[in-house]
Amino acid sequence: MIKKIELLKKIREFLILNLEIKKLMQDLNVDDDIYEAYEEVTKIVREPNIKLYRKYYDAIKEIFYEEYGKKRKDIPWYPKIDYEKCKNCKKCVSFCLRGVYDVENEKVVVKYPYSCIVNCNACSIMCCENNAIIFPDEKIPRVK
Repeated sequence: MIKKIELLKKIREFLILNLEIKKLMQDLNVDDDIYEAYEEVTKIVREPNIKLYRKYYDAIKEIFYEEYGKKRKDIPWYPKIDYEKCKNCKKCVSFCLRGVYDVENEKVVVKYPYSCIVNCNACSIMCCENNAIIFPDEKIPRVK
């Protein structure tokens, strides 16, 4: 379990670093070909990262988040789907970097809720205009 947690923490660090690098490249107005090459690398590692998050889902729930003072399984931050509003467009499935969503019986489901990045609700913005993805009303406060 310790090695699984270590691996998942490194993937988490990679995802955060990836976002920071892309933001800096935009701020510095880096040439499009360099930015696009970096985007390609991101796409290449996306699928293996999602597979690892799913394979070691049991370990994800045990990761201790220093900034929240809790294990992931004790942090109530994850999406829910309002099926009365959901068009089943599957944008959330293709958007989520952590593979929170999956398709079962031709219907989008939140299959890996604890894989969700705490306080991230970007998928709800990417969702169709019906606002079918719902998150808690308040962000999870940091302890440090």
